[in-house]
Amino acid sequence: MLGFSLYFENDTDFEEQIEKFKGFDLLFTSLHYPASDETYDKFLTLLDVAKDINICVDINNQTLKDHPDLLDMDLIIRLDFGFSPKEISDLSNKNQIAINASTVNYKFLEDLAKAGANMANMIAIHNYYPLVFSGLSQEYFLRQNELIKSFDIRIASFVPGNINLRGPVFEGLPTLEEDRHMNPYLSLVKQKRKYKMDEIILAEDVDEYSQNCIVKFINDRVISLPIIWKKNNEQISKIKVRNDISDYIIRNERKKKDVSPDQPRQIKRGDLVIMNNLSGRYAGEIEIVRKDLGLCEDRNFIGRIDKSYIGILDLIKGGDIIEFDRR
Repeated sequence: MLGFSLYFENDTDFEEQIEKFKGFDLLFTSLHYPASDETYDKFLTLLDVAKDINICVDINNQTLKDHPDLLDMDLIIRLDFGFSPKEISDLSNKNQIAINASTVNYKFLEDLAKAGANMANMIAIHNYYPLVFSGLSQEYFLRQNELIKSFDIRIASFVPGNINLRGPVFEGLPTLEEDRHMNPYLSLVKQKRKYKMDEIILAEDVDEYSQNCIVKFINDRVISLPIIWKKNNEQISKIKVRNDISDYIIRNERKKKDVSPDQPRQIKRGDLVIMNNLSGRYAGEIEIVRKDLGLCEDRNFIGRIDKSYIGILDLIKGGDIIEFDRR
C-alpha cells in the first residue's frame, strides 16, 4: 500500500485532496486531534467522498466507546492505546486492525497470538513524531521491525511532507528522526530499499514533483533524478542500470559511441559522466558517480544530481530504470 494523510483541524477540500493523490490506495486519518463531535462529523463527510480507497483511522478506546459504529464501516482501525491483547484479538477476527509498531513488545505480541488474533488481518503502523528530536532511532526502528516480522505482521511507517506541514509544531511528521527534514521522496525510497517496509504513508502534504516521483517508484520501479546539466551538453532522458553495481559508479547498459575527451577534471559523488574515447570500447557509457573518483581523463562531466537527491545513489539497484529530469 501507498498511503497519504488527511486531518480535520483545518478546512480541507476532501475531494480535491483525494483527486490529488489519485493512484494511492490508502488514506490515513486520526480522530485524536481535535477530538470533538465536529471532528467526527467531518470524518463522516470524508467517508462519503472517499468511497474507492482504503481508510485507516487512528483511535483510542474512548473514541470506540463513543462511536461503536466505526466497527461497521469497513475501515482499518488503528488502536492507539487503551486496548488489551484480548480486545484486539477479538476485533482482529471481525475487522482489519492496525497496532502501534513503535510501542509493542514481545509479551504483547505473544499475548495477541495466544488470544487467537488473526495476524493476517492486522498491520503494525509506526507512530509519527511532531516534536523535534523525538523520532525513533534507526537501531530501535530496526529492532521493532524484526520483532514484528517474527509474528508475520506487515509493517508501515510514515514519511514527512515538505509543504503545508501540520501544526502545532510544523516540523514534519516522521517516524524516524533522521528523516525529519529529508526530501520526502528520498525518505520513501530509503524506507522501502534500506528498511524494507511493507507499506509507506505520507504523513503530510508533498509537492507535485515529489509525489510524481513517489508514484513512479512504487508503481513502475523508476528512479527519478533531477539533474543540473552542463551547458550546451546533449541531455539524456533515462538509462537502465546494469545488474553488477560498483561501490563507485552506477553504469548503464551501454551502446558504444564516439565521444571526444574534455579537459580532465575532478569527478565527484553525484556527478553524471560519459566515458570518452580514451576509455576504448567503453566510450559512450553513462555513469552516475557514487564516490569521488579524483582527476579523470577518460570521463567527461555532463551534469550533476540536485544535492537534495544524492542520497538516492546509495539505494539504486541493478535493473532500475533511472529517469533524468532537468533542473
